[in-house]
Amino acid sequence: MTLQELSKEYRQSGEMVRRRVRTLETCLSVPGMTETQRIELQRRLCLLRVMARDTIAMSRYLAQYYNEEVQ
Repeated sequence: MTLQELSKEYRQSGEMVRRRVRTLETCLSVPGMTETQRIELQRRLCLLRVMARDTIAMSRYLAQYYNEEVQ
């Protein structure tokens, strides 16, 4: 597997996590949710956002790995 292929897989994973975040965000407005449930969901969303950000950042890093100048 090349770094470009790995980069693509990381990007796809990051996008899947972002889609999951958008799905879960709609759950925040569900009536009848307790404050504890809302806080737990917000915590989960926070962790997923970090995961998506880091995964996409790694994708960009891998895609540009050989394009950086050697210093």
